[in-house]
Amino acid sequence: MTSLKNVLLIALAMISCLSAISQEALQTVIAKNGDGIFSILRNEGIEIAKYYGAFLELNQDNLINGSDLVVGETYFLPNAPDSFKNRGLIIDMGDGMERPIFEGKLATLKIKDSSLLNTVYYLIEQHSRGRQVVSNNVEDVIAVTMARKLLQSGARVYLFNSDIKDSLNLIDFVSVVNKKYLKHNGNYQRLMVIDNGGINSKTKTDISVYHYAESGESKRFADNMLMVFGKNTIKREALNDYSEMCTDFDDITFAKNSLPPITFIIMGPKMGDADKTIKVTATKNNIANLIANGILLDYSNTEFEDN
Repeated sequence: MTSLKNVLLIALAMISCLSAISQEALQTVIAKNGDGIFSILRNEGIEIAKYYGAFLELNQDNLINGSDLVVGETYFLPNAPDSFKNRGLIIDMGDGMERPIFEGKLATLKIKDSSLLNTVYYLIEQHSRGRQVVSNNVEDVIAVTMARKLLQSGARVYLFNSDIKDSLNLIDFVSVVNKKYLKHNGNYQRLMVIDNGGINSKTKTDISVYHYAESGESKRFADNMLMVFGKNTIKREALNDYSEMCTDFDDITFAKNSLPPITFIIMGPKMGDADKTIKVTATKNNIANLIANGILLDYSNTEFEDN
């Protein structure tokens, strides 16, 4: 009997220890004047209806009247892998650090639908064909506007950022992209390189879409983008008249070594066949909307074909 009692005591101690370790691993927040559970969760980009109960359970010893917060008290946040904070990340290529894309603005995000649930997108936005990655005001780039739309439809988004002094080439992104791809293996995943160096918001701009020749998924992704960019001007049977394969050595090397299917979208005047460009209204929101619609079309077609 004594032996059984000792076993039970040890088991309870282990459970208590594991619980303590689990709580230590959780993120915390300090309640400010005017804070409630709703506002805390909303500001952290965590779905209130889904995680309210978990918050209560984690913090039951530090709540007044069952659900009121104490100003200055530290509260555990529920582990929410599907939160906006965890699903939308900027990866700094300089030091490898990750941070929320909308850090400090998570409360502005709202779930609109689940049309892109279980999808992962990698967005690299360039400033010019000189292969210099955009680095200054990240809030101004098209990829951030796209990320908001994708996140609100349930997607996971990785946005890459670097300083000009890093002088990165596309090939430098391969290992980071591939590690994330393997982590999310089994999900629908796509990689996009967006060059916005030539857009002019006062006029229409030329859009060219390229795919990697050795990947059928890359071509289908590019074709669906063309269908959306071209709207009523491009019929599906005429896609090959606009579809272009990568010919740039750096692009091909990057595509060949990257695990997710890749599409390149180039904006602005181009060298080569002008008949293969599409003219669109070149505002950040319009282009972001078109790309997001192309992404949704490709995912819908992929689901249909897989079924």
